[in-house]
Amino acid sequence: MSVKSDDIQAKISNILAEPWVIEDGRVVPKTEDVNQKNGGKRLEATYLYADLADSTLLAKRFVPEFTARVVRMYLRGAVDAIRHKGGHIRSFDGDRVMGIFIGDRRRNNALEAALHINWAVDQVINPQLTERLKTSTASWQVSHRVGIDDGETLIVRGGARDNSDLVSIGRAPNIAAKLSSIRGESGAITVTDRVHSFLLDKNKVHEGRAMWGSSTSRTLGPHAVTTYSSAWWRRP
Repeated sequence: MSVKSDDIQAKISNILAEPWVIEDGRVVPKTEDVNQKNGGKRLEATYLYADLADSTLLAKRFVPEFTARVVRMYLRGAVDAIRHKGGHIRSFDGDRVMGIFIGDRRRNNALEAALHINWAVDQVINPQLTERLKTSTASWQVSHRVGIDDGETLIVRGGARDNSDLVSIGRAPNIAAKLSSIRGESGAITVTDRVHSFLLDKNKVHEGRAMWGSSTSRTLGPHAVTTYSSAWWRRP
């Protein structure tokens, strides 16, 4: 083997053999709060993923500069909504953003952030896009989905020194990410029953009208979950 291959092999082997030092977290950690070598933070948290739909088609129809504006508009609205409700941004993946919420009100805060994201899309972004493109032969309206789940999560660091980021391990981040990828269903917000069952009345019913559709049983990878979807929005 080369010197470099020996080095890579040794580092990978150390990861498998090194004992974990895992602590119960009281706050959502930043990258520098978690030891690169063997550290971990265990949290009870609610995960929200907001995902812009059809970005590949958007890029095909429009010049890169316009496509970038649309993506930035969506991410700006999502980030502001998450932060407004006390969420912590810990990951971007192209046109998708992840927020983490902790505390007793975490499920309601995450859902209210999702309602604000819906407002940004329906009442701000899409009307502005309609106005901007009214003299164009092309048209575009943003569609998206927010997925939310709750549960225990282990947060560790992945990568290498100076090139690492936090990685969330558990059902909640995995399921929330998969829910945000659902397409072709009504409603832009989908939550699991672990979130829905903790929602306050004001987040279930508005002026006597149910905000959520009927429950749906679905399989997401290895997970069997019950979900609820909503098309409602709320002004921040």
